[in-house]
Amino acid sequence: MVVIREKGIICELDDAAPSSSQVVAANPLAKVPTLILDDGRALYDSSIIVEYLDGLVATPKLIPEKFEERIEVKRWEALGNGIMDAAVAISHENREPKETRKGPDFYAKQQRKIDAGLATMEKDLNDEEFCHGDTFTLADIACGCTLICVDIRLPKMDWRKHFPALARHLARIVKRGSFNIL
Repeated sequence: MVVIREKGIICELDDAAPSSSQVVAANPLAKVPTLILDDGRALYDSSIIVEYLDGLVATPKLIPEKFEERIEVKRWEALGNGIMDAAVAISHENREPKETRKGPDFYAKQQRKIDAGLATMEKDLNDEEFCHGDTFTLADIACGCTLICVDIRLPKMDWRKHFPALARHLARIVKRGSFNIL
């Protein structure tokens, strides 16, 4: 939704659950997000949807055209996705009955992924205004969404204390209108 707002795309949004009949009919994986195109085809997975939306509307360009820059932005996206996957895994596991939870090794493994991922983001951001280059890109969206996800899924994790550049970056980018929906 952040990309839709950044690009100024007008579309119908439906807050459907992954198990809803509409999502199941459109997406064989029964996952959200799913983007249903005007011709009825469906796109699934955030990275494909973002790629489509960035190509659909020329400006602002969120994924650079130049190969090296594009790869760097997509690297931020992949890193964010990995951190979010680990945060969601912990959050889901916390909802399981205690007797069926996977145990401390599972939690430690997921937490290491989050910590290492955030440390990499912190180092790479290096107090710059943007995650990559001199303009707002998908890298900044990925970073912001990742940090918000960690806040929501792991509210007791005090990542701001350990990653102050990320904390400052999030404080800046959530002021953008596109992040008002989160």
